[in-house]
Amino acid sequence: MRRRTAAILLIILLAALTAPAAATGYTVSPANHIPDGPPQELTPLEWWQVPPQVLIAGLFIGTSPELLVVVNVLFLLNVWLFFGYRRIAKRAALEHETRTAIYDHIRAHPGIRLGTLAGDLGVNRGTLRYHLGKLQEFGMITAAAVEGRTGYFENRQKYSVLEEKVLIHLKNPNTREILAILLAGGGASRRELAERLGITASSVSWHLRRLKNDGIVFQEKERGDARYSLSEDLTAFVGERAGCREA
Repeated sequence: MRRRTAAILLIILLAALTAPAAATGYTVSPANHIPDGPPQELTPLEWWQVPPQVLIAGLFIGTSPELLVVVNVLFLLNVWLFFGYRRIAKRAALEHETRTAIYDHIRAHPGIRLGTLAGDLGVNRGTLRYHLGKLQEFGMITAAAVEGRTGYFENRQKYSVLEEKVLIHLKNPNTREILAILLAGGGASRRELAERLGITASSVSWHLRRLKNDGIVFQEKERGDARYSLSEDLTAFVGERAGCREA
């Protein structure tokens, strides 16, 4: 595999080096639609404001254009090696038993919070934060925050931003129950939710305010009484997730 890759790069390099020798000249013609008026003033840049690759390219253009091709090939090779390293690093990251268990648990319970993750796996929070940081560094997981509560997800862009918020909200038992009631009944008032859940109306208001702010539920007036309904765009998603085990 390495020999094949090296051979391909060598062929590209040789083909590029022969291109200047094959040039047969060119013709310069005036551009169309030249704007009227005075030219715009250009802002000069200091040398340290120019990207290193541009500086190197400018140096070789003035001395040997052929070497510029070599520089570009080496740059592309460097990019290829970088992503190759990233793949190796990801595999190495999962060679740690605890880190693998954390990663697998996050995949099985998207939106899981730090405390729940620590309790499920029996890992202290300091160690857990270290491994979560490593998994984020390698781009294997992401974190999303809702009202100061952080949930962790596998970095596969499987869920939309709104769906991630729903999954984090579902980790709260009362919020989960509220969403289940709204899903089944097509809407409810704050008083009805408080009676069904056996909690105070002020507690229900706290949950509803958070859900409303995140666009998960909406409020409408009916005969002077505020009623809350689940967003139609989330009906199917909540229906699939509301009955899941709390993660």
